Amino acid sequence: MIQTLIQHPLSKTLFIFSLICTAIALLAVLLAPLLLPIIISFTLYALLEPISEIFERHGLSRNTSSLSVLLILVAIGGIGFSLILPNLTAQLSSLQAQLPVVWQTITTMGNNFSQHVVASLGLEMQSNGLTQHFFNQANDWGKTALVEGSNILISLSILLILVPIFTFFLIRDFRNFRNSLLDKLPNSSFEMGWLIYYRVAHQLQGYIRGIMIQSGIMSIITTIGFYSIGIESPFLLGLVAGVLNLIPYVGPLLATVLPILLALGHVPIDLWLVGAAISVILIAQIIDNIIVIPAVIANAVNLHPLVVIIGIIIFGNLFGFIGMVVAIPVISTMNIIYYGLHQGIKTRYDLKIKSKASA
Repeated sequence: MIQTLIQHPLSKTLFIFSLICTAIALLAVLLAPLLLPIIISFTLYALLEPISEIFERHGLSRNTSSLSVLLILVAIGGIGFSLILPNLTAQLSSLQAQLPVVWQTITTMGNNFSQHVVASLGLEMQSNGLTQHFFNQANDWGKTALVEGSNILISLSILLILVPIFTFFLIRDFRNFRNSLLDKLPNSSFEMGWLIYYRVAHQLQGYIRGIMIQSGIMSIITTIGFYSIGIESPFLLGLVAGVLNLIPYVGPLLATVLPILLALGHVPIDLWLVGAAISVILIAQIIDNIIVIPAVIANAVNLHPLVVIIGIIIFGNLFGFIGMVVAIPVISTMNIIYYGLHQGIKTRYDLKIKSKASA
């Protein structure tokens, strides 16, 4: 009975899948300080590796094609940062300077509202206490977010060194490393290993390319929208909206927070500006769901929305913002690996049963 349970395809699949998950988790813990540049490098690898293959097909060596792609990346990155970074830094500084006015306006609104509620209910209590704790906490969160944003800009100098180096070696050596690793699989698992890898690589490359295009489109749409309605720091808000759009379902909701706060911070308060800021995000999401997603990433992943939301929450609690961004590709990859393992093991098990029966 125990032997039958051990040999069952589901038991074998769960055991091997658990070993793979444990190995990946340990590797993530060991490489935790380098996870961000590694993730960015793999993203760039998925985007740039086809260009390297084109260069190789035209007669360039692997080293030359990898170096050519790296130089193109550095050139585009240098031009982009020289154009974007000064404007982004200026808008971030402006946002930090504007923050006290924003919070003062919002706190006043909250206190007035609580006083109105207390007076309407006929209660005798210090109404300021109803909202003060909330706004103090929200103020701390806002300052923390801005500090984190500043830290991200500072850490870009490290990323600008590590990411090109990692990307170059991935483009040059990843295929050889992949082939060497998969060639070590036993003959009985060789075909299954390559099939799982192909499915994972195909889906991840499609997802990464699609999500980057989607994020860029959302940044452009929201930046134009915020500039059109006259809200402060439109480029910064558009960039934040595009980055947060990497997080399904939750990201668009988070993207509305900062524009609403800036709109409420105007003196005198202009409720039309608040509605316009919300409308920009809503219009961008309508375009995203009706046009961009079906055209760009419709079949990239096949996950239930509840699984996506739970995964984002869990990965966000464990790894912060980066965890929320990578939750979907990681869960999708684990899903492919599990079903690929189960399919391969079950096929071998069924063939074994049939051979015993025929004998």
